[in-house]
Amino acid sequence: MTPLRRTIDVASFTPRVDDAVLTDLHARLACTRLLEPSPGLPWQQGTDRDYLAGLLRYWRDEYDCSTQASWLNGFDHFLADIDGDTIHFVHQKASSGHGIPLVLTHGWPSTFAKYLGFAPLLTDPHLYGVPGLGFDVVIPLAARLRLLPSQPARE
Repeated sequence: MTPLRRTIDVASFTPRVDDAVLTDLHARLACTRLLEPSPGLPWQQGTDRDYLAGLLRYWRDEYDCSTQASWLNGFDHFLADIDGDTIHFVHQKASSGHGIPLVLTHGWPSTFAKYLGFAPLLTDPHLYGVPGLGFDVVIPLAARLRLLPSQPARE
């Protein structure tokens, strides 16, 4: 049996959202027209209108994209090219320098961001009064759910 030898190109990465995309999003939110409520109980015939109106109001008037971007960019993001696919992942090393590798994966409808809040506890347990070396945490984004420009479909 021949051992598999492969080089994987890995590069650091900072997620960014173009200002034009945010401007377009705000314009769409400002122009959104909601249908009148459907007869019957909320959620029986789709999304509850009042809930959706509140969500729309939050995204339009309260959500601060720059705060979220700063939080996301506080983690170490990387891109790896594997067989023509670009994989986006977060890699946080244990503060001890001797972490145990740990991969945290997610599926739909979850998101990699849910795991980011756990990263400090896993990488630096002593900050939380927990003994141990900690983990070298790798959190890949599920395929096709990444913060990258789209890629052509593979054949």
